[in-house]
Amino acid sequence: MTIIVFSSRSGSSEWYARALASRTELDVFPVSDHPDGEDMVFFGWLRNDTVVGIGDVDPNRLLAVCVVGLDDVKKFPKREVADRNGIHVPVYYMRGWIDRKRLNPLDKAVLLAVCVMMKLKGLDPKDEPVFDAMMDGGSFVDDKYLESVELFIGSRR
Repeated sequence: MTIIVFSSRSGSSEWYARALASRTELDVFPVSDHPDGEDMVFFGWLRNDTVVGIGDVDPNRLLAVCVVGLDDVKKFPKREVADRNGIHVPVYYMRGWIDRKRLNPLDKAVLLAVCVMMKLKGLDPKDEPVFDAMMDGGSFVDDKYLESVELFIGSRR
């Protein structure tokens, strides 16, 4: 049996995981509470180039990994992130959101530091929406990102 497992901080990875579960009728679990021994599609958020929570699952049970972040899909360094995280299955990227109310003070400070670096480097029009989302919160969620994952799951049934 295949399950969906997620790690989420501000909620977008969980939203995508639950949306896919509803489309595929697969069971969904937070990474802290998933059953052992089941093949899984994993959803995790991106901190730098680390997929948060991926280390808490059996890599031999991964069928696919869905990475949620803020950057434009075209900018996502899929191969580098897969290599850094030891991922040897298909990787999908989807844009999420930041709900600043759900972040702790340290996460907010990190976002502020990233924003300062972005501002010092100079913002181009493509970076401005990401900058704004990190400063004020914002969403890039679109369920179209789930289509290819849903097709992948369907091909395995």
